[in-house]
Amino acid sequence: MQLQGVIRQMFSREIELHGRAFVNNKALAEVEKKAMCIDGFEAVLHFNPARVASVMAKVDEETLRHRQCFLCPEGLSAEQLTTVWDAPSGERYLIRVNPFPIFDSHFTISYSIHKRQQIEGHYPDMLALTQEIHDYVVFYNGPMCGASAPDHMHFQCFPKGNLPMERMVRKGENLELLYANDKVKIYKPLKYVEGTFVICSDSIQSAADKFNYIVSLGQIKTAVEWEPRMNIVSWCDGGRFTTIVYFREESRPECFWNDNPADRLLISPASVEMSGIAIVSSKSSFDNLSADRLAGIIKEVSLNKLKSTQMEKNIKRPQALLSVGIFSQREIKFRFNKPYSFNGGNYCGDQSAAIHNGKISFDGAVYDNILFTRESDESSFELKDVTIGVNFHWERKENQIFAGDLKLIVENDMITAINVIGIEDYLLSVISSEMSATASKQLLKAHAVISRSWILAQIQKNKDITASQEHYSACTDNEDELIKWYDREDHIKFDVCADDHCQRYQGLTRASTQAVREVIDETWGEVLTYDGKICDARFSKCCGGVFEEFQYCWEDIKYPYLVKRRDSEEEDNIPDLTIEDNARKWILSSPKAFCNTTDKQILSQVLNNYDQETTNFYRWRQDYTQRELSELIMKRSGVDYGDILDLVPIARGTSGRLWKLKIVGTKKTKIIGKELEIRRTLSTSHLYSSAFVVEKEDDKNGVPERFHIIGAGWGHGAGLCQIGAAVMGEKGYQYDKILLHYYVGAKIEKQY
Repeated sequence: MQLQGVIRQMFSREIELHGRAFVNNKALAEVEKKAMCIDGFEAVLHFNPARVASVMAKVDEETLRHRQCFLCPEGLSAEQLTTVWDAPSGERYLIRVNPFPIFDSHFTISYSIHKRQQIEGHYPDMLALTQEIHDYVVFYNGPMCGASAPDHMHFQCFPKGNLPMERMVRKGENLELLYANDKVKIYKPLKYVEGTFVICSDSIQSAADKFNYIVSLGQIKTAVEWEPRMNIVSWCDGGRFTTIVYFREESRPECFWNDNPADRLLISPASVEMSGIAIVSSKSSFDNLSADRLAGIIKEVSLNKLKSTQMEKNIKRPQALLSVGIFSQREIKFRFNKPYSFNGGNYCGDQSAAIHNGKISFDGAVYDNILFTRESDESSFELKDVTIGVNFHWERKENQIFAGDLKLIVENDMITAINVIGIEDYLLSVISSEMSATASKQLLKAHAVISRSWILAQIQKNKDITASQEHYSACTDNEDELIKWYDREDHIKFDVCADDHCQRYQGLTRASTQAVREVIDETWGEVLTYDGKICDARFSKCCGGVFEEFQYCWEDIKYPYLVKRRDSEEEDNIPDLTIEDNARKWILSSPKAFCNTTDKQILSQVLNNYDQETTNFYRWRQDYTQRELSELIMKRSGVDYGDILDLVPIARGTSGRLWKLKIVGTKKTKIIGKELEIRRTLSTSHLYSSAFVVEKEDDKNGVPERFHIIGAGWGHGAGLCQIGAAVMGEKGYQYDKILLHYYVGAKIEKQY
């Protein structure tokens, strides 16, 4: 027998026991009803005294801690029957007759294990259930939105056709289409309630993807909550899944707490109320609740118009949310230029937070983490004394202004400030931070695509590493060799950092021009792909004439789109720069290349004011005395090599960049790599690149007195060469041609 038939039989058997379910279901026939028209929406008011236990249920933490959970098997009464349902996901649920029904055949579907009410991970099960009991709607009340058991994950269901909002949606009436693709559509109802979205799809996975995205746009209101306040109603018609998500501002209206009996209305809105059936459990509330007052209550508890409009904008033009680590300090000073909310309060103006016993001290209380959410699109915050260019030659502090939300977490006994922002809004700053916002349009478009591709590829990479549960290491260190690379996976509590380690990001501090906004709009959702996967689209300032391959800079993975190529219209005749003699000749010459330019107008497109402090980068030179070099290496590596006798090239990549270098000293000899570890060991900040040769002079008893490091390029050299791309843009190349020059064999695809 199908599940639907099984639970109907169970309902009949339990009613025959003449217990609480029998009494309260029989009482449904006596429920008083009153139709109400609210702005053309036909709502209905129910007076149901039996619901008083649910409406008045105390759900505070103290009460929950000391009561027996009535959804756990040990909390059941003897008369309650149970049907077990195993979801396709493998999760198990227990279906029982609801003892305090709203409609006939009202069931509760509780998770088999005691865990808090949280929709994350359970939404696909919710849709699968609607498919099996296709004559029912299944609904979810959030822990602060009507759930009388917020400590135990559960759904509820009753037969279709009872809810006015459900009927309106099924008829397709009063709905505005916000988003559509070939797999899913998203609407918003035009009547009754703000902050409401309807997801329609033939696929559970497609519906779940959009549901998760929409929920990610919601805000968690207080520090003790774990998901946005929401109610959810779902059903399935002929294999097509429909979900209504109601986002909430308040748990209960003010009138629920009113001390004046004449003004107190015992209504606690949940999924049913948000869908047009308002239930009260006292006769005075039934008599006193007018259509206008009900409309006011629904408006009071629903998401406000401003936040609803913000969500609509992001649904119409979807963008993933990123968490960007800005900087860490023991005390962080910041300023809200317009109101931000946290833990039920609003904050504006100057603020500060400090570490206190491993927690964040703010506004007289301590927290594990804090999320300040903006109250409008115009809201922004300023972080004071942000260090930019960490460990680079132009390192400095500046105040920076950011859009989006501000999250504070604890890391290594420091407070880390994190900007939570949409990826497309993030790119507005990245493109202006990585280069001048006045760069040519084709260069800006190319950079928009690779920056978007890179961050999405890194997020997927982190998910894959986590899912594999395999040990991941970016370092091999023993007595004879240190091989280390630096990459996105260095961060585990946010997606990317704001400095050159990931992508340079300085919020609104780097003013975006209209041209930058246009290229974001024109390339919205475009990424580079190869063989169906988003490309790990690396980029650097200047390749030095030949592109580097990925495996010589990071882990030993060969990407077919990051291969050796001349940065020139003349793509052949590339010397094998892994051979030492060829590399030396190449580095000591100045071959023709797109990035071999001194044109200040072109360079100003790529180099911001502090980058332009660097005058030589296609070919460059760094000189050290013996004392300077030996002290520098000891300071940067923590290893005392004694006097440095030699820097011996061991292995080079396709651009001539060293990925293994032997440091020979009077006290120790060791091989180091990869390219960034070499660069940071041989400079107070970072050498421009590891494509260099070493010349020694003034030997005294076999110990050189001077070292000359002569190098090529700026950065790791893999992927797009920013200066070369700027030259290509000036030569009239379109952005797609620029991209496919640097990412060989890749495709440009619109992902969203």
